[in-house]
Amino acid sequence: MVSVDGLDLALLASLDALLTERHVTRAARRLGVTQSSMSHSLARLRAALGDPLLVRVGRAMVPTPRAEAMEAPLREALAALRRAVSDAGRFDPTRSTRVFTLSCPDLLAPVIPELLRALAAEAPGVSLQVVERSGETLAALASGGCDVALGPRPSKAPGVVLRPLGSLSWCVLARRGHPAARRRLTAAAWARYPHVVVRSGDASPNRVAQAIAGAGVARTVGVTLPGFLPAAWTVARSDLLFTAPRELVDELAEALDLRVMTPPTPIPPVAVAALWHERMQADAGHRWFRELTVTVMRRRLRASARG
Repeated sequence: MVSVDGLDLALLASLDALLTERHVTRAARRLGVTQSSMSHSLARLRAALGDPLLVRVGRAMVPTPRAEAMEAPLREALAALRRAVSDAGRFDPTRSTRVFTLSCPDLLAPVIPELLRALAAEAPGVSLQVVERSGETLAALASGGCDVALGPRPSKAPGVVLRPLGSLSWCVLARRGHPAARRRLTAAAWARYPHVVVRSGDASPNRVAQAIAGAGVARTVGVTLPGFLPAAWTVARSDLLFTAPRELVDELAEALDLRVMTPPTPIPPVAVAALWHERMQADAGHRWFRELTVTVMRRRLRASARG
């Protein structure tokens, strides 16, 4: 068995060039090195493989049986290596079947249909998997459990790249014809009717509760639900109120015939961001997906702000 410890990639490329050209000078020119450097490489190859590889017959260099047997497998291996290295830096969304995982809190779930439309337009073979990691988001990004995370902007995120998306303001949803929706919503009316509260791991319930307390009134929690959609549906079929992100409710409010009202007391906006782990920064497919996600989110937030 011949040791290959002394065979680096440059030596293997030299052997491929020598077997192709059957000439030291032309092989050197092929690789852009000097003739003496190619001769030195041939000497190292002969020593490492224990075979002359190319021998001079008249004015030509002829491969030995050992070299002839190596020629085709070596060429295939080098071609496969070149493809692997070059393809790793490219990503074609129109041909990809990659599955991307997005961590998205329930608070931001209404943007998912718009993101799916953008994916279908640019990458029909790409699939999206949506998860909700809540407090495990940073760990999931580090472990590869998700590619990109959307959510309230964290104060600290070691090892994570953060892209600000904008802010979410607040509105109060009520069914059309609700007694509190007949005129401008007051703090007293806001507190008089029971509220829907969504527990999804984000900070929104605390902000709303603090705003109500700051207005000098106390709210009654009528029901606690696990998600944004059941909360909106409950409001549409009851006299409960639901404080929700203003930028994300337009389509849902229209579909469920909900009234969108301004809270009677200011609620601090929520700064939201897209996050991904720094180890994925240079991945071409990941770059494409995160840029598309950021574009969709920013477009949605800007459009809602203008409206």
